[in-house]
Amino acid sequence: MSLNKCAASRKANTPRERCAMLDRIFTKLCVQILVTVFLTLLAIGFLITPSNAQESTAPASPHVALAGAGSMYPDILFNETMRLFETSNPDVSLTYNPVGSGAGVVALQSGEVDFAVSSAPLEAILQQGAEEAAIEDDPANIEDEPEATDDNLLEIPITAGMLGILYNLDGIDELNLTRNALSGIFDGSIQYWNHREIEMANPGQDLPRLKITVIGRSDASGANLALSTHLNTAENAWSGDTASIWPLESFPKSAVLVPGSFDLVAGLMETNGAIGYAPSAFGTALGIPMALLENQQGNFVAPTALSGEAAIEDVSRSSDPASLEKIHDPDSPTAYPIMSFFWLVTEEVYPDAQTGTAMRQFAEFVLSAEVSEAATSSGYIPLPSDMRADARKLAETIH
Repeated sequence: MSLNKCAASRKANTPRERCAMLDRIFTKLCVQILVTVFLTLLAIGFLITPSNAQESTAPASPHVALAGAGSMYPDILFNETMRLFETSNPDVSLTYNPVGSGAGVVALQSGEVDFAVSSAPLEAILQQGAEEAAIEDDPANIEDEPEATDDNLLEIPITAGMLGILYNLDGIDELNLTRNALSGIFDGSIQYWNHREIEMANPGQDLPRLKITVIGRSDASGANLALSTHLNTAENAWSGDTASIWPLESFPKSAVLVPGSFDLVAGLMETNGAIGYAPSAFGTALGIPMALLENQQGNFVAPTALSGEAAIEDVSRSSDPASLEKIHDPDSPTAYPIMSFFWLVTEEVYPDAQTGTAMRQFAEFVLSAEVSEAATSSGYIPLPSDMRADARKLAETIH
């Protein structure tokens, strides 16, 4: 062992240094335990499942059993929604499997489940299926593959959520990101935290010359679609060509890609200098800093209930509330700029009339004021009353 290493070892063994070291280790362990517990609870349905909740009151053999699958983010809300629905409809049992938006829609199309929940528009999910089929058949013919369609599926908006830009940067608890900075970080043209574009928006902050580590989603996800659509809409300098549910091709070559928001958040918390994107509920629940983003009016806005509601109201005032494209760059001065809707995807006509009736009742319940209140407490942004009314009319057509 060198003299320098011996000296360092002796210094670390003083009582004060041992206490400091134990404090650091204890803090890190606490963070790891917190992340593990939170992500585990989120993945399994947040403490409660409808079947367990109704064990003492539900009949042994419900008349109708509805199964759903899809996006992971609404899992918390859906467990509470299903519990509430089963309480008032004891003849119906409900289950939900958070396997991801695309997998949920595929399961619905194949008849494995009765409904799906997606954080990406149905058109994007169906197009994903067409691209996958083309790749398996002949990768050179992807562009010639006709877009997949299914006229028997209904796409009903049910709630909305914000995509947080989460970061881990020692000593920086508040961070403003301009539209240019956001696009530059995710296409690799801005590589260090002390880049001039970031420094100018954060006067007085001691930003380090530290390499930015981008952590992104490797799977097809609504999060990828929300981020890429916003960047395409908001910034002409963005190097990406199209919005996609797949990982962004323009990500830096050094980007770390992981499957799912759970892995993304865990990796980000372990890496100083990292930045990534996930539902804002993750950042809020775990205390992870989230950037204030420059919106269309040039204001830096945090992902809060008020800024999310401002974005949704902006969409609801449009002449066609069913058109949700503006959600990716709302023009309200107080709106958070990156939002996503969540859709309940159902069949329009079910082979079994009893299933169709139960599904219609459930869809209408999901859009009720009772569930709207639950959405607020779960970190979602409820639909405005006019959009919810239009969605209920669509739900009424299920049979």
